[in-house]
Amino acid sequence: MSDVFNNELFEAFASASDNVYIYVCDMKTDISRWSRAAVEYFGLESEYIKNAAAVWANHVHPDDLDTYNNDITSVFSGKKRYHDCQYRARNASGGYVWVECKGSVIRDAEGTPIIFAGLMTRIDGQSKYDSLTGLMTMQELHHFDFASQSGAALLIGLDGFRKIISNYGYNAGDEILVKFAGRLSSNAESGWKLLRFNGDEFLVLALGADMQAAEEYYKRLRKSIGIMMLADGHKVEISISAGGVFFPNDASDREMLISKLEHSLEYAKNCRRGDMVFFSEEIARKHERGLILREDLKHSIKNGFEGFELYFQPFVNPDTGVVAGCESLLRWKGRRIKDSYPMEFIKVLEEYGDIRDVGFWVMEEALRQQAAWRDRYGELQVSFNVSYQQMTEASFADRVIASAEKYGVNPENIIIELTESCQVENPKELAATFGRLRDYGFKMALDDFGTAYASMEMLKWLPVDYIKVEHSFIRELAEPGHEIDYVIVDSLLEMCRRLGYKSIIEGVEDGRVAEIVGDMHATLLQGYHYSRPVCRSEFEKLLEVKQQ
Repeated sequence: MSDVFNNELFEAFASASDNVYIYVCDMKTDISRWSRAAVEYFGLESEYIKNAAAVWANHVHPDDLDTYNNDITSVFSGKKRYHDCQYRARNASGGYVWVECKGSVIRDAEGTPIIFAGLMTRIDGQSKYDSLTGLMTMQELHHFDFASQSGAALLIGLDGFRKIISNYGYNAGDEILVKFAGRLSSNAESGWKLLRFNGDEFLVLALGADMQAAEEYYKRLRKSIGIMMLADGHKVEISISAGGVFFPNDASDREMLISKLEHSLEYAKNCRRGDMVFFSEEIARKHERGLILREDLKHSIKNGFEGFELYFQPFVNPDTGVVAGCESLLRWKGRRIKDSYPMEFIKVLEEYGDIRDVGFWVMEEALRQQAAWRDRYGELQVSFNVSYQQMTEASFADRVIASAEKYGVNPENIIIELTESCQVENPKELAATFGRLRDYGFKMALDDFGTAYASMEMLKWLPVDYIKVEHSFIRELAEPGHEIDYVIVDSLLEMCRRLGYKSIIEGVEDGRVAEIVGDMHATLLQGYHYSRPVCRSEFEKLLEVKQQ
């Protein structure tokens, strides 16, 4: 008998599991040895089998025989290096079970196959149910034929689940997942399949459902969640988004279906949060654009921030109409994507953690440019934006101070604007950074005051110098019916005066609005009435006017 069969390692692996089966074939003699567990479970005649390929083919389900034969043939012919496929096999009791079969061929120096060895895993032996929610696991999809059935597949994800865990802990997260799984089930139609997909995402196979049935289910589900009461007494607001795919029209196999579902859910979360979005070619194009965008941004950063550029929008003194400074605004063109707008590419930078590096590049360029202009035009107030992610870095203040000293910049003329792109979760900790920068001489500003994080509560903790009033209160200030905007802006500016803050008014689009906010004694004005954001050379033309 061949030494490949009389091997202690084979014996050890063969007895390691009841659900995993080992086989080795001496291809010169066409004799195979199968583990004792395989012999007993599948009802084979012996551990040693002549012409095992033909014998085993009799155990393969007729509908899966082509899949099995094609894969084996490709391996033996050298087209594929490894045998790897899933199919149904008949066991000793006559029933069929799903197995995942993997193997490889060993060849001699002349390239002749000499040994074929591998293992077979019984998929039905793995856990079918998620231990937390009680729903089926994704293993169930191995048994599902999307080509011969029709319906809608819905991939549903909880919005902001990481933040929920951060605020309330993992136990609360598990409790929410269990309750949400119950809502999935209670709103589903009879015969539908519910699966735990991954983390906070769930898959619903709505068999026989059309667009109307799928949308009605999603509406019921969304209505049933709302506020969840946790065991510890906390009330948590839950929202969801979903992607949808119709099978077999959109996808007739598992891999394609999952891919399109993930694209659709990603689109829903990024562009239409709270909605259910069905897969379309538009989503496919946007997903492809997103991939290229990420690659182009990575390439730009790696190559010395190639393609990044600062534009500048002037700050104007309302009393004199003279340009007093500017806000530095980031623009970018990639190798392939040349029309990306800041809201798009900055979101990608934040999502993948690159906003820190780019943010420091913006800071460095803004300080360098302020120093260059100072020598030609005198002192100017120059601002740059900083994300919450960036400002929470321990080294942030040190790097800003070091750059100011490097270029000989007077910090009194630099305004650091905290943007509303990330919500501030702990203003007390951020206050220390604000305080240190102000002590050095920098001016600190809250951008877009009146929206998102910028609330009165923030002013209790963050020491600031400027409040930038959000443009939505300004743009229609002179229009009839917008008296409430006037009252809000007037009250904000009065608050600034009483607290000793200066103010920058964004969104000044015409002369009438400029007059109104000027009469309110705003410190600086900014908007299209004076200039759009422009490149360095165009902004310098505005400064030349100042000198005349």
